[in-house]
Amino acid sequence: MLHACLAAAALIAAPIAGATSEAGMPIIRIGLDNPDLFVPEVFFHLPRPPTPELTTVADDESSFSIPRYRLSEQDRETVAACLVLEAACQGDFGMRGVMAVIRNRAGGNPELFTRTVLQRYQFSALNDITSGRTSLWRAIQRAKKDRMWSAALQIVDDAVLDSWHDPTGGATHYTRTGERTRWTRSLARTTTIGAHSFYR
Repeated sequence: MLHACLAAAALIAAPIAGATSEAGMPIIRIGLDNPDLFVPEVFFHLPRPPTPELTTVADDESSFSIPRYRLSEQDRETVAACLVLEAACQGDFGMRGVMAVIRNRAGGNPELFTRTVLQRYQFSALNDITSGRTSLWRAIQRAKKDRMWSAALQIVDDAVLDSWHDPTGGATHYTRTGERTRWTRSLARTTTIGAHSFYR
């Protein structure tokens, strides 16, 4: 028993210089530093720690979208009524010009479209409404009878989208073409669409 313990205590492990396995691992020779004790030499492979694999983390392909703001039907019809009453006679492009002004004044925020339209004395076709002389409901009912009503609703829907195209070049005001007013003197005219000149 003592002999076996001494033999075990005398074991040394050292790599054989330059010796490697077929897998490229160093071969370790275990032997005895006491020649009087007979223990067969044993050769074995000392496994190398695994080399960390370089992995490419793929981009996260998952996506999410923030729900787009939707105008209530009342707000949608209010803005569409403004388009019809202001520019239905100038067709789709003319109403898009008015919608661009509404959108630009609202800073592109659909939540502010209706508030912008109903500001006092800002859109002449709605002056009776914003001054309280007539009801908004009556104005909407009148606008609904116009043949451009469906087109106006579509323009309002388009204006909510990020892909909206502004045909006025960022205008925030407009007047009838040829009309001269004091407030236009400090503004730059951006374009003319139908019977309206646009300014910013």
